[in-house]
Amino acid sequence: MKIILLITGLLLSSLASAQDSLSRERTSFAALTPLNKIDKVNGIALGLGGVLDKNRTRKINGINLEPVPLGPFVWMFYDPAKNRKDKAELIVNGLTVSGCGYGSIVNHNGVAVSVYNYGNTMNGMIITGLGTYIDKGSGMMVSGFYNYGKELKGLNIAPVNHAEIFKGSQIGVYNKAQEMKGLQIGLVNVSRKMKGLQLGIWNKNGKRSLPVINF
Repeated sequence: MKIILLITGLLLSSLASAQDSLSRERTSFAALTPLNKIDKVNGIALGLGGVLDKNRTRKINGINLEPVPLGPFVWMFYDPAKNRKDKAELIVNGLTVSGCGYGSIVNHNGVAVSVYNYGNTMNGMIITGLGTYIDKGSGMMVSGFYNYGKELKGLNIAPVNHAEIFKGSQIGVYNKAQEMKGLQIGLVNVSRKMKGLQLGIWNKNGKRSLPVINF
């Protein structure tokens, strides 16, 4: 009987603690970024982007506006490879319009239009003036210079497309994938392991190198 009472007490204590934790989640319809005291925005966020407290994951559901006109300057000096983490600092579900881009670890679901984008995962449509660098994504990525990802699915359009693992279509001047399933269309197409079709002036995969068409 005492054991039953003890287990019941522990369960009730855990439930009360969880409810208290949920009640402390701070939400807002509108907020300024970088987020600090707000945990979740259900509406619109405006500012410089990102978060101040990087120990907690924040969320924006709706519209994220970052009118920062310093995108090209930040892009020239920022190395996304030095800022990789397993846990996202910010999750954005909806639309992001930025004069700069994601400079922290971000998971994005929806549409993003910016100068560049560096993120953890992105699902939807990404349009950048310079480039996109992500770990994992699915959907469409259109960039003025390059697209890079470790694991991508969908459609990539840029002068330079590079992926470790890719399923879908790459369209550009130079397309490269370590493992490719789908279609590459460009002047030069390179793939170490290929299941699909390559169309271009020069095409190279793990089996052969051919002009015009390769498979």
